[in-house]
Amino acid sequence: MALDFTSAHEQYLPFIQAVISSYPDRYREDLTQEGLWGLYLGCCAYDPSRGAPFDAYIKVCIRNRVCSAARRYAFDSHLVPLEDVGSDLSSTDALLEERYAESDAVREAFRDLQPRLSDLERKVLVLYLSGRSSVAIANQMGISPKSADNAMTRIKQKIRDFIPY
Repeated sequence: MALDFTSAHEQYLPFIQAVISSYPDRYREDLTQEGLWGLYLGCCAYDPSRGAPFDAYIKVCIRNRVCSAARRYAFDSHLVPLEDVGSDLSSTDALLEERYAESDAVREAFRDLQPRLSDLERKVLVLYLSGRSSVAIANQMGISPKSADNAMTRIKQKIRDFIPY
């Protein structure tokens, strides 16, 4: 039995936001979309004849979808987030100069890093800095999510090696 998604969206968006509130800010938009997708799929699949109350059923669908997505995003606390670096490789130097004007060493280190990135790493970095998840990067580039994650791990290690903290 398909239910009205529009009214369910209005009713359950606060629940979705509560579920994703414990995740890092940079993933919340993606996780909100995953929660809405779980809501939509739950609305389409809900069968009252099975005896489960709609509210309980839909909350499980939402929570499971968000948790599955979060696992795919592989939130590793030891990895260095890159969102402060910039949104585009071509403008990275300018952004670094604005944000880290007091640190010539950071600018020089980042300039030294760029030639050390492979073509794959540069492409993955541009997509990551534009806010895409590993799964979205993999889909767009036609590679496995594991390859995208591995590229990000290599990039982050290169950043750790070249940018002084």
